[in-house]
Amino acid sequence: MTTARTIRLPFDRWPIDPWPRASLGERTAVGSVLILLLALPCMAAAVAVVLIAILTQHAYRSYEAGAMLRARLIRR
Repeated sequence: MTTARTIRLPFDRWPIDPWPRASLGERTAVGSVLILLLALPCMAAAVAVVLIAILTQHAYRSYEAGAMLRARLIRR
């Protein structure tokens, strides 16, 4: 007979179904809320990246247009 001990991890004690009496609608509602809580910061980050890219392009093009106009005025 072997006397080897098995290693028990903390999540081994968790129940298979954390909400045994929750209906499908309740589970769906909780899942939807969790998805939205994750989606909102991701969408906000994406909007921020797009705005930064737009503002950077605008600043670059404005600088290029100003430099081109200044060069034309100096030539004349």
